[in-house]
Amino acid sequence: MIEYNRTAQSVFDDWAQDYHVEGMENGHWPAVRQIFPHIAESNGNYLEVGIGNGYGISHIAQNQYKHGQCYGLDISSEMAALTAKRTADQSNVHIHAGDFLKWQPAQGQLFDTIFSMEVFYYFASIQSGIEKAFSLLKYGGKLLLCVNFYEENAESHSWPGELDTPMELWNRQQYFEGFKQAGLKNITQKIIKKNPDDAGTLLTLGVKSDRKDGQCQVKGTR
Repeated sequence: MIEYNRTAQSVFDDWAQDYHVEGMENGHWPAVRQIFPHIAESNGNYLEVGIGNGYGISHIAQNQYKHGQCYGLDISSEMAALTAKRTADQSNVHIHAGDFLKWQPAQGQLFDTIFSMEVFYYFASIQSGIEKAFSLLKYGGKLLLCVNFYEENAESHSWPGELDTPMELWNRQQYFEGFKQAGLKNITQKIIKKNPDDAGTLLTLGVKSDRKDGQCQVKGTR
């Protein structure tokens, strides 16, 4: 078994203080801007897990959730500080630093949308992360989980060694089954490409339905 010496928290604390943080925004935004249209306008609550420097939550707070409340969580206190500074004049943005698997919102608070880009595979258990997200969704709420580190993207397989950080590698079907096991319905999947040569970001989307007959389906392009 390979032993790694760094935690995701230490990696992102360092990245928040060097060139990586801008690279994250520039690298992810071309995919994220294609994913955000899947989020409907709402006056409810939005949660983003893994906010980086705040480019995503700032956009959502100005657009789909301009009449709602946006909550951002990051394992890195340095990233959380960057986002807090970026969104200081956005009164509907609330930033927290902490471990998503241990974090608890205000009592009784649930979310209409939970979005995450490039985070869940850093958890000790991806499945635990999905189940935690399910527990925080309102009925009818959506989970949008995006990853570039997945089995079908061979170019990503070297990342744990390069970062000296543990990551859990799942394939596309495992994400689908993980959503299903957690209780999510109307599950869809899609590969989001920034350009024709890009392996693509895997988007898995599911709904916390109060209906027992919710259907699951796989959609997507390569």
